[in-house]
Amino acid sequence: MARKNFTTYIYGWLAIFAVLLVKSPVQPLRNIFDYKGRATVREFWLFFIFWVNLIPFILGYYIAGFFGVDLYLDVLVILPYVSLCVRRFHDVGWSGKWVILIEGSWYVLMTISVWESAGLLQLLCLLLHIVMAIVIYGRKGREGYNQYGEQPYDYV
Repeated sequence: MARKNFTTYIYGWLAIFAVLLVKSPVQPLRNIFDYKGRATVREFWLFFIFWVNLIPFILGYYIAGFFGVDLYLDVLVILPYVSLCVRRFHDVGWSGKWVILIEGSWYVLMTISVWESAGLLQLLCLLLHIVMAIVIYGRKGREGYNQYGEQPYDYV
């Protein structure tokens, strides 16, 4: 058997990454109003990185403040994000109502810290939310069937 060279290896990984970027960030947009079922860890984090962080950063950099693009994108992303969070909670076996506590507390704390103009409080809120997100949304889902449906199919 012939040994693969470095470029073939790199192209293989780039192809897998391209498939992930095409399927995972778009899948939650198809399920905007689907609050039943389950979502994988990969689906959540790729959507989060792509739509919640990368796209607003790129648009904000190139067309900063142009007709309030930031606000429009936030409003467009919030529905699939909440739906995905609910389905992610379902995957670990928790009720989707926990999203109100986790994400709602984030928005309340950030609003209070902005009103207070306290940089330290805002930083602590951000760090608390990051830790909660990693612990909760990064958990492995339950194997097989649970009360919220069948185990979701992972793309790769």
